[in-house]
Amino acid sequence: MYRSALRPLLFGLSADTSHALAQKALRWALPWQLLASAQQLQVGDLRLRTRFAGLELPGPVGLAAGFDKNCDLLDALSALGFGFLTLGSIMPQPRYGNPFPRIVRLPETGSLADSMGVPSKGRAYALERLKRFKVRKVPLIANIGGFSAAELAAGFFEVEPYVEAVELSLMCPNVLAAGEHFDELALLRDVLERIEGRTKPLIVRVPNDTTQVQDRFAELIELSIEARVEGIKVGGGRRVDEPRLGTKAGTLHGGAIREAALKNVEFAARTARGRLSIKGNGGIRSADDVLAMLKAGACCVDLYSAFIYDGWTVARDLNVALLAKLGNDSVPSLTPAAST
Repeated sequence: MYRSALRPLLFGLSADTSHALAQKALRWALPWQLLASAQQLQVGDLRLRTRFAGLELPGPVGLAAGFDKNCDLLDALSALGFGFLTLGSIMPQPRYGNPFPRIVRLPETGSLADSMGVPSKGRAYALERLKRFKVRKVPLIANIGGFSAAELAAGFFEVEPYVEAVELSLMCPNVLAAGEHFDELALLRDVLERIEGRTKPLIVRVPNDTTQVQDRFAELIELSIEARVEGIKVGGGRRVDEPRLGTKAGTLHGGAIREAALKNVEFAARTARGRLSIKGNGGIRSADDVLAMLKAGACCVDLYSAFIYDGWTVARDLNVALLAKLGNDSVPSLTPAAST
């Protein structure tokens, strides 16, 4: 129904308008819970269970950060069959973000370009929503952002009690000006020192620019392992010029970055050698895409653009297709060796 009827209508609107309408629709939890039951969106099969960063996941396909930035949609999103939800980025203070348009569709490759600029209602707002959320169906991972080690460390400890793991976003590329750089390794070292007393798993989101410099990428992985970080998120996004965006440039996501993301996961797995878990991201739209990431060394994947292009059944469809490829064999886990 989404692909044949609703998507053509939404794609007739601007991407920003469609995004806002989807956000409003998902605020109403009950219709989505009923729809989830009617369409059997939850695929409960032991063969799909996997393990990432010490978390037991009911399935390997999760929702990436960026869609529910303020933890407003937890009840609805929890019903859609994802193996986990990544929330945020949760920022310390309210932020407007970049000027509109912020999202551009690239349907020829099933991709998106965005220049959101981490809009946020602030950490206090998100925390209130997390505190109220009582019925936990899938693990929650909070992606936290900030512009200093002190802000990131404070964000970690504030959200830690209300989620199963915290994902550290060292910097959003859509905040940096063209040609501007930052020392992500120094920032990470500072944050890790400040959160030594943490009790929940930590996932480090590898900045897109870092994946393009192998020595620096490898150094970040070794630093994470030394600090006993449980997992990293690896993607393939890159900066692109896009005149239709309000900032005239943004970050590329979706099918156009699939191969780059896969190569980055392979490099991370070779470097880590099973010493931490890897989450893959970038262009996931089929069971073959998921399996390729797992074969490359990821324990699970998360997606965003496929949610936009394929709708609310995307996790179920991927899980059903995965089970068909696994056949009737008894498979205790999809997870490769780097699972804890």
